[in-house]
Amino acid sequence: MSSGLSLISIGLSDEMDLSLKALEEVRNCDLLYFEAYTTKLNTSVSALRTLFGKDVAELRRSDLEEASKEMIEKAKSRRIGILVGGDCLTATTHISLIIEAKRMGVPTRIIHGSSILTAVAETGLSLYKFGRTVTMPLPEKGSAKPVIEAVCDNLEHGLHTLILLDIDVESDRFVTVNDALKVLFKSDIIEQINEETLVIGLSKLGWSESLIAVGKASDIAGRDFGEPPHALIIPGKLHFVEEEALHVLHGCSEELLKERRMPSQIDDLISKYVSSCERVMDELKVQGLPKMIHSKEVEDLINNARRYLDDALYFSSVKKPAALVSISYLEGILDALKLLGLVDFEW
Repeated sequence: MSSGLSLISIGLSDEMDLSLKALEEVRNCDLLYFEAYTTKLNTSVSALRTLFGKDVAELRRSDLEEASKEMIEKAKSRRIGILVGGDCLTATTHISLIIEAKRMGVPTRIIHGSSILTAVAETGLSLYKFGRTVTMPLPEKGSAKPVIEAVCDNLEHGLHTLILLDIDVESDRFVTVNDALKVLFKSDIIEQINEETLVIGLSKLGWSESLIAVGKASDIAGRDFGEPPHALIIPGKLHFVEEEALHVLHGCSEELLKERRMPSQIDDLISKYVSSCERVMDELKVQGLPKMIHSKEVEDLINNARRYLDDALYFSSVKKPAALVSISYLEGILDALKLLGLVDFEW
């Protein structure tokens, strides 16, 4: 690729995170730009110039978001490299740039790097158990409602939530772990989150002075996480290996982990109702039927009730509200059969 547009990932911390492939791409570029507004790094334009032995220009937000076509036009005749913190495709700004280049017939090249989306595995939580990742915006930039909705949905499915905390590098303002927890505490939608909830606060993940703090939300909210970037994790259902990692690697108390394993009120209700319905399904006896009702019709209703019981058992571990709904339908069918005198059982 003699001309074209290259997105080159720097990594999570500084210029030392650049891969050999990234350095090779830098060497082949005619013009280099440093995009420094989507995240904060422990490096600078001067440090990059010294490492590369060539000029590097700093990009402002408007240079990519408002003047992207001009940048792509340059790439039609020269090889343009844009250096990006973290992995270059984590922010939607950069994939939009690649799409625009494709439409304009400009070749592109992606050099990947370390990212917060994989570095969170350092907490000990399984990457496969993370649900939708969201960003908590600065108050003037948007609503926290999508964040709250994502946390609710992920918790309902037993999944962990990674909340990236917004940063405005140009104005040196950012959302702290404490800010994010205050927003979640105030929400009347997320009943599962309070000062006793297990949470994980993150700061400068991938840096030499990174911080991972695990504990009750009230304790984490009181910690000083220093300079950004910050992030917050709301864990979902924990595997025993994840529990061990949080305890051994990050000092989470065994008492707090044990409390999380205690059945919740909804778990108690599901267990109680499922047990009762299972017993009734085993014990019920079909009564003498009126001539207009045939045994096959009753058996069809009973089989339908069994399907709701199967649904309740399945949803009890992945979608608890749905389990209660299935139980309600099941009980409705059984009560109707009993009231019509078609079966006999006792609750």
